[in-house]
Amino acid sequence: MRDRGSPSTRLSSAGHCPSCELPNSLEMKTLTWTILLLSLLASLQAQDAEPERKNMEGIWYLKAMVANKKMPENMQPKKSYPVTLTALENGDYEVQLSFFYKDKCEEKTVEMHRTKNPKKFKTTQNMIISVEEMSVKDHIIFYVQHQMFGMPVRFAQLLARTPEENPEALREFKKFMKHKKLPLEHMVIPQQSDKCVS
Repeated sequence: MRDRGSPSTRLSSAGHCPSCELPNSLEMKTLTWTILLLSLLASLQAQDAEPERKNMEGIWYLKAMVANKKMPENMQPKKSYPVTLTALENGDYEVQLSFFYKDKCEEKTVEMHRTKNPKKFKTTQNMIISVEEMSVKDHIIFYVQHQMFGMPVRFAQLLARTPEENPEALREFKKFMKHKKLPLEHMVIPQQSDKCVS
């Protein structure tokens, strides 16, 4: 009787060995997943490296504000007016804002200069502004650090694309306040107004 040989022998004689190809298949899968993972990480790093301008540009509304020091009554924003962010060619931003002070409407333009940290900016007044992303759509947090009369001052602003209230965004802002040790009793929620008029 003719010896047909073991299955492995028959496969070898046929010049085809799936078990021999298995490591190569696993290697290919591993390599593919590695490339995909590295591509994803590179994409995320690119997004972190420079926040998308169109996500920052436009009109924003100040929904809430808090500082580590209690603001004097006359400095607390009773009303909030639209804030306009414009991206400049060099990667900086121009901020146009209005506020009511001493019974008079004031308008101010502030430039936010980019730093080595893509999510931090510095103003001409030496304020350090960190842009904090939120899980709630169309909301961001400006976390500001500054020296005033030789004392460190920290405050946070909740900004939104629309003037409507968003309880979920406010809850997340309060969690951020707790993380940064900003007292809840110092938080101010201003009334929204379309235009600053003296």
